[in-house]
Amino acid sequence: MNVAESKIISPRLIVTLVLITLSAILALASPFEGLDRQGHIMLATMFAALSAWIFRPAGGTLAIGAVIIILGGLIAGIPIEDLTTGFSGPSLWLFIPAMFIGSALRFTGLGKRIVLFLFRRLNLNYAKILGGWFVIGVLFAIITPLATVRFLMLTPIAVSVADACLLEKGSRGRSLIVISCWVLSIFPSIAWLNGSLFGPVFTNFLPEGPMRDMATPEAWFTVMSPWLVFSLVFVIALYFVLKPEQKLDASKEKIQQMYDDLGPLSTKEKGCLISLIFLLTCLVLQTFLPITANQILLAALAMMLLLGALSVSDISVGGSWDAIIFFGIMLSFTNIFNVSGLTAWLTPYLGTIIEAIAFNPLVFVLALFAICVVLRFFDVAQAWIIASIFSLATPIIYVNYGIHPLVSTAVFVSASCLFFFRYAQAWVVQVESVCGDGGWNPAHLKTASILYVIVATIQLALSTFYWSLVGIL
Repeated sequence: MNVAESKIISPRLIVTLVLITLSAILALASPFEGLDRQGHIMLATMFAALSAWIFRPAGGTLAIGAVIIILGGLIAGIPIEDLTTGFSGPSLWLFIPAMFIGSALRFTGLGKRIVLFLFRRLNLNYAKILGGWFVIGVLFAIITPLATVRFLMLTPIAVSVADACLLEKGSRGRSLIVISCWVLSIFPSIAWLNGSLFGPVFTNFLPEGPMRDMATPEAWFTVMSPWLVFSLVFVIALYFVLKPEQKLDASKEKIQQMYDDLGPLSTKEKGCLISLIFLLTCLVLQTFLPITANQILLAALAMMLLLGALSVSDISVGGSWDAIIFFGIMLSFTNIFNVSGLTAWLTPYLGTIIEAIAFNPLVFVLALFAICVVLRFFDVAQAWIIASIFSLATPIIYVNYGIHPLVSTAVFVSASCLFFFRYAQAWVVQVESVCGDGGWNPAHLKTASILYVIVATIQLALSTFYWSLVGIL
């Protein structure tokens, strides 16, 4: 066997093929009572797709799992339109323009200019940097609701800030700056419905009807607003846990020089800036305008193309079509489970689990989070599979125990943000790929991941009392 063949036939591929074979045996044997042949084929297909997502034999692509699901669904006799409902839904069309708008901020250099502009009048210390990341994270979340775009744009800038502060590679101070930038690019925006994809995606998993109707922007903010406090508490706790050994040496003159080195606004930056002003203005005034967030984002994207902030080549390079396919298939999960009979088959089992933990709101929240943490070892799709399945039980939870469906969603979001399973958290891999050895120290990230679980557990416990006070529980 030559070298090329050995690279193709990798251990990951062998394991994946073995698991896919076992999935085929499951489909043929149909061992589960109460689940018909179509349901067995779809269950086996989900297992095969999960295997491909865990081991990623095809160079890490997520699309292979989506292809497996569509192929398995067609073999099961499910119409193609039922397998791909997520591709025509509004959530995906919130994701696509947001992704390209974020890419424009990165390609044009305007994102870096905005950050340095905000820091240039400050003699930096850790407190100012962490506070700055929080403000910038909220600001950029208003501009683009896609967390991936925000941290891919901001974390390389955090590396530049750490360089300006003369922090050594691998130091605790450098890790603190980059990790906190990454965290604050993601967490604060969870507080409002369209601040990140968690809102449109996770509410889409709720069963159509009363449960989904209860997931209003106002209800979402009421349930998720503790994330604003949690974000700050987490980075403050991280500061004391990491205890940076190096003092900062970054005067406002140095930051000003970095800003001056950017030169005047380029034509592309001007086009991007005009489009962002339009976007921000429309989002702020959306309540008074007869347009949706999707329409605003698409209009801003069209403006960027017209003004030259984005080109056709930028669309090709900046668009993660692999991620688009992945999101589209994940958004189709609820409908796939319904039409294949998996929803009806799973509901009694979910009811049994809920009966065991829902007798008390605090026990329910903490026990559900513990279950999700364990399942995250297997759910490589950032708890999307967990959320899509357990969301089916929200009617039982609400009718029998009075627990608002978004309370469960809050737990799923907390599980989705876990990052000590590197293979199950694509965000980590993405940051490391763009920052290289100038980013965080992996040992420090592991410490931060353990701290996250601890602080998230405390947050959920305190949030339970808060939700009781505001009438959610």
